[in-house]
Amino acid sequence: MLTEILSREECARCRICCCFDSYDIWEAPVISDELSRKILHDINPKQEFVPKGSSYVMKMQKEQDEDLYYCSVLDHSKGCLLGTEKPFDCSIWPLRVMRFEGKRVIALSPVCPALMKKPVGDVVNIAKKLSEKIFSEANKNPDLVKNYEVGYIILVIEE
Repeated sequence: MLTEILSREECARCRICCCFDSYDIWEAPVISDELSRKILHDINPKQEFVPKGSSYVMKMQKEQDEDLYYCSVLDHSKGCLLGTEKPFDCSIWPLRVMRFEGKRVIALSPVCPALMKKPVGDVVNIAKKLSEKIFSEANKNPDLVKNYEVGYIILVIEE
């Protein structure tokens, strides 16, 4: 969804969005019931899911001797096994729908090295361009809306 500003190559080289530590595991993508069934059927029949509202989050195994959890559908040599069927959270990352002072906002994660190098005006313009679609998806699935975290840069406030 962000291909106007981030190339697939930039994302493929990095994959920081597919890795979490204990402090940012809350960022794990929200998975729909339909996608959870696809993962179980097509990718990993033993994948476990943790309920989150009416959705799920994939249970990820902690790496041995490291405080890291890699997404269960990441193949370190091939990339995401879901291809174009990624969870919505993944398709908009490093943008996030968040609750801030009673409103929903679109915020930018400060950990995306590629997007943090882009001109801020371009990033704001992309967020504004995608805002209707992002907020519409959040209306359909409120589990996508995360609580605001200090350090995230608010780009769009829902009117």
